[in-house]
Amino acid sequence: MSQFALLFLASVLGGEVGEQPTVDTIDYASPQLYLDLPSSLGDREGIDKQALALKGRNDRATVRKILEWMEANLTYDGDKAYAWRNYDDVVRELCYGGCADQAITCGALLRAAGIPTVWVKTMDVAWIWDFKQGRPFESWSGHVFLEVYVDGKWALLDAGAKMLYTNYSPQSRILPGNRFAYHKGNDPQRMIMSLQWEAWKEQTRAYFSALDPGLLPVDAGGGRSVVPQVFIAGNAPYYNVLSEMARGKGWKVRQSFNTEYDKYLPLARGNILLIETHRGVPIVAQELLEKHIPGAGAGLKSPNGTVEIDGTTVIFVDFDKILTLDEETPGSSTK
Repeated sequence: MSQFALLFLASVLGGEVGEQPTVDTIDYASPQLYLDLPSSLGDREGIDKQALALKGRNDRATVRKILEWMEANLTYDGDKAYAWRNYDDVVRELCYGGCADQAITCGALLRAAGIPTVWVKTMDVAWIWDFKQGRPFESWSGHVFLEVYVDGKWALLDAGAKMLYTNYSPQSRILPGNRFAYHKGNDPQRMIMSLQWEAWKEQTRAYFSALDPGLLPVDAGGGRSVVPQVFIAGNAPYYNVLSEMARGKGWKVRQSFNTEYDKYLPLARGNILLIETHRGVPIVAQELLEKHIPGAGAGLKSPNGTVEIDGTTVIFVDFDKILTLDEETPGSSTK
């Protein structure tokens, strides 16, 4: 991590530098090491009292009772997602802001109930590839799991989804939901969770900038269809006309849409994108289009309304003009 990043984290955490991300410091042969409750998690007496009330006849029963208690007593409040909150805060306000709150609360109760627990930070593989390839993304997308020692072996717990994965190896880096594990630790505050929003982003940016891509699954977002596929941005009845136009050229229509542009425009990259246009104005805001396909707006000035950029063919079909698409292939369009 850069010196600037370390100074930034220290300023955010009041002079205390958080842990650098690592998955190699957990001693899985000594589960008893992961029963202590760091003071950052909240009042030990209060946590112990609640955990005692939730202990079951065995480890799995205890896990179930803790999750049921959380479901019955805590509600979701997205406004609480990006500020540090420990067990005391969550229980006092009876709400959680996201997976970090849930993992902190559940992990504190599990440890107090005698179940060794490790916090596991992950980032979505799709997000990692978008970040490393410089592709646009809507948000920093990750998840917090728990490794728990139940029935004499380590398992993986997703507290939010209430899923316990018993066929699990702590050496696994790719976790459910196609998420990459990059930090495991004892103290969520020292680990820097997403609750410490700006510090977490700075830490995450530094880590994944240097990550060896060979550790990741194949970049699904970088795939390109060998056969042209068509995405249509249009309203009824215009998208019907564009669909017929595409099929008439022998192209396969994959998706028509007039909302969720941040979802579908990235998928159109490397394919053919037909855009309903009226008097030179496309239905997709040019700023949004340029965000996902930089340079696409040049097609509006092209004689045939077409531009090809890095393997993506964008065709603006202006319904207020007499426009006939020529029979040339996308590969020969104006650049």
